[in-house]
Amino acid sequence: MDELLDSEKAFAIWTLGTGPTMKTYDKLNQRCVPNLIAMTGHPAWGDPVNHPWTSGAPVPSYTTETQLWGTFIEQRADDFPDKIKVASLVMNNDFGKVYDAGFKAYLSQSPVLKDKVEYITETIEPQAPTITDPMTTLASKEPDFFIAMVAGTPCTQAVTEAAQNGMKENVEYLFQPLTCAGTSFVSKDKVGGDGSASDGWWIFNPGIKDIKDPNLVGDPWMDFAKDLLVKKGIDPQSSSSLGNGFGYAFPFVQSLLIAQELDGGLTRANLIVAHRALDMTPPTHLWGLRLHMDGNKDSFMIEGGVFAKFDAAGQIWKNEGSLIDLDGKSQNCAWDQSVSLCT
Repeated sequence: MDELLDSEKAFAIWTLGTGPTMKTYDKLNQRCVPNLIAMTGHPAWGDPVNHPWTSGAPVPSYTTETQLWGTFIEQRADDFPDKIKVASLVMNNDFGKVYDAGFKAYLSQSPVLKDKVEYITETIEPQAPTITDPMTTLASKEPDFFIAMVAGTPCTQAVTEAAQNGMKENVEYLFQPLTCAGTSFVSKDKVGGDGSASDGWWIFNPGIKDIKDPNLVGDPWMDFAKDLLVKKGIDPQSSSSLGNGFGYAFPFVQSLLIAQELDGGLTRANLIVAHRALDMTPPTHLWGLRLHMDGNKDSFMIEGGVFAKFDAAGQIWKNEGSLIDLDGKSQNCAWDQSVSLCT
């Protein structure tokens, strides 16, 4: 980061992941360097008063996602006459901790769940080569719900482990995190065999269009995106993450275009002003979601999505229920690292 700031004199800097962003966002804000759309949904990036130069991903924050998980369980609580066991595999870093803390906070204030849910967790290190031991331990607790509070390879590993340790058959609801949206993490070429290991898993889809989704063939934006990739020699079907790339790039580019039209042209200050005033319907996301920020009042660009269930036969996430739109309802977050909560 020092190299980019002092030697490269970077106009703006883009970070990937909660850990690297958390370690550098104080310095970037002290130096007034834009870090727009950090590729992480941590709620700490929703802090325009104390950290105005940093904003988060065009997806709901991880805290918002935990509230939606809680709501999902509440709506099904009557199906479980006794206690509800919820088991989670938690990544042992700032990313996993905010998931864990957010979900615990929801349970503690829920009149339906606070005395009904038994919450069980096992942690893994981000660099752990396998997750067999913690997944075996969680399976032995015979949970009713399982939530993977992880990212990357462990998302796929959770699917394969659940298929081998009995969780696939015995756990009523299995959840992937929005960090592993798209089919690339659960497709049959990743989980093996006919792909049935992924069948029936749930996710809260944050709304970014999956470039591999056959239902989006003919979508004007998808056609545009695929054409750009093909011209660069990239197979659009090689990864769902390619669609995510467009989802992240679109609001960044829009912010640049708007900023250059403001008095003074493209300056760092104008870029932040333009970015925090975005209000449009993004072609990169499901229809009905709004790309919207409002200065210091609303610092989260996308606050919605839809629950989806994986269909192994069609190798696709199928939406379950209608789109959830929470625009303007996610509160700004001054993050307290000592307790891993917003203040």
